[in-house]
Amino acid sequence: MLFTNLGRIVAVLALILGIFYLVGGLMIVTGWISPEAGVLARYFGRARSVGAVFDRGIFLVLFAIALGILTEISRSVRKI
Repeated sequence: MLFTNLGRIVAVLALILGIFYLVGGLMIVTGWISPEAGVLARYFGRARSVGAVFDRGIFLVLFAIALGILTEISRSVRKI
């Protein structure tokens, strides 16, 4: 039960971070944030381009969905 709860927390945090990356990438593309290299380094770590920001965001969202599904399976198996 401990790992199920920890997995659920990690899934939620990964989903929030992934959405942050996707929204941040959209803000750079639309021009709300200037697309300078300094902005990418400040807000998105080692991302070298906006495409890298989108890739990381999509990866995190997919990881969160997969981990969430696994924790739901674990929770339902536990109830049986």
